[in-house]
Amino acid sequence: MKMLKNKSGQAVFIGIMMFIMVFITLVQFIQPIKEVIVDSRSSSNLDCANSSISFGRRSTCVIVDSSLFYFFGTGLAAAAALLGGRFIFEKVRS
Repeated sequence: MKMLKNKSGQAVFIGIMMFIMVFITLVQFIQPIKEVIVDSRSSSNLDCANSSISFGRRSTCVIVDSSLFYFFGTGLAAAAALLGGRFIFEKVRS
């Protein structure tokens, strides 16, 4: 219970809770984004499996393939920055 009375402990606890909340939200968005990627790559849309498509379509396929990684990575980086920022600003204030 001492941690809950300490303001620094509260900041750490709230930061960890925010990180977990953002992580759970990101994990929930993985499946819908994956479905959009699979639908975009299908033969009726971009036709990424075809070896004779133009350079522009190949580039679009690469961007669509990496979008899930970038979405998840950006979300985790934002959550880590929020948590790290709280630690840094708590150290600066005291």
